[in-house]
Amino acid sequence: MGTGTEEVKHEDNGLCEKCHLIFDRFPGFNLELRNWFEAFQEAHPEAHISCAGRGRAEQDLRKKEGRSRASYGKSAHNYNAAIDVFEHGGNLADIYEDSWFRKVLMPAVPNWIAWYGTPNAPYYELPHLEMRSWKEMLANGTIHLVE
Repeated sequence: MGTGTEEVKHEDNGLCEKCHLIFDRFPGFNLELRNWFEAFQEAHPEAHISCAGRGRAEQDLRKKEGRSRASYGKSAHNYNAAIDVFEHGGNLADIYEDSWFRKVLMPAVPNWIAWYGTPNAPYYELPHLEMRSWKEMLANGTIHLVE
């Protein structure tokens, strides 16, 4: 499923335009998570996102393909409260290199973000980070489904 960002390439410059376009795909991406990632990317220009918000059609497709366990409305991505991260700086075949996630990403993840690359994650999904409080935010009306 196209995101409208295919013509723009990820750049390891700390201000990646393609990452910005992915964040802006759906209005209202969680500013706290976005600001954290942008600061992280500035310090680690090889860090990029492949997904931020995710609408119904894309969520349904990812579930059908087995790339997501969640139905639409059950994923933090559907509320602009999650990102999928990868490391672009080395070999493109190694964008999900476990050692980069453990040595670079893990020490930088604050407590208010749940990283699914940890041993105690509900589902092991190395690139996935989400707001720990997204379900509470949904309950109090501070986040909403994206389409």
